[in-house]
This record gives sequence, C-alpha cells and structure tokens, in this order.
Amino acid sequence: MKNNKGITLIALVVTIIVLLILAGVSIAMLTGQNGILNRASQATWQSKLGDAESTVALSVSNYLADYYSVKYAGGTSEYNLTATDTEDTAVGKAVEKANEEAGTEVTITRDSSTKNITITYSGHTVTGTVSGSTINWGAMN
Repeated sequence: MKNNKGITLIALVVTIIVLLILAGVSIAMLTGQNGILNRASQATWQSKLGDAESTVALSVSNYLADYYSVKYAGGTSEYNLTATDTEDTAVGKAVEKANEEAGTEVTITRDSSTKNITITYSGHTVTGTVSGSTINWGAMN
C-alpha cells in the first residue's frame, strides 16, 4: 500500500467554499442595512441628540426657576434676568446657553413664534416644544 500524505483537491475546494461563505456572512453582518456599522452610526447620532436634549432641558429649567425667583420672590438672578423679563426671554437665554455648552457639532435653534426648539447633529434633528418648565420632545429623525 502506498502511504499518501497530504490533502485531496476536493477537501481543499470544500474548505475554500466554506471560508468564502463565512466571509460573505461576516461582511453582510458588518455592512448590511441592519449591520453593526450602521447601528453604531445610528447610536452615535441618537446619543448626541439625547445629550443635547438633556442639556437644553436642564438649562431651560434652571433659567425658568431663576426667572420665577426674580419675578415672584424678589430674589437675585444668577443668570442676569430681571423682573421685567418674560418667560420667553428666559427660555431664549437658556437656549443660547445650551447652544454654547453643546459644542460645535450640535446646533440648537429656537423659533420664538412657535416656541419650538430644534436640535441638529450631522443631518439628524429632534424638535421640542416648551410647555411650562418642561420640554416635550418629538421623535428623532
């Protein structure tokens, strides 16, 4: 009997085919519509918009509390608000402050006629409406 050492051509071809299938599945999982890279990108912008929402909400809450303290309790203003200012002025100053804190990647704007606050990051937006001292945020898109 001959003692053949090595692999057959069929075994080599089967191994290569299995490796190609595994590579194709891996690439699809990374780059597909619901792939890891796409989900990571989506998580990034949702996180940035969420952080900005929190910054705006905290700023508006602080400014309105300061406004009410000055207007109704005669307190001193931490944010340079006066008793003659309005809630609208306090919210406007709060949005300006939040825009400074958010950094250059995120843009926070306010439409004073509709009372809407819009946050934009990398082409994605979320809009909120000020209602009293809270902000009702819409869906991120």
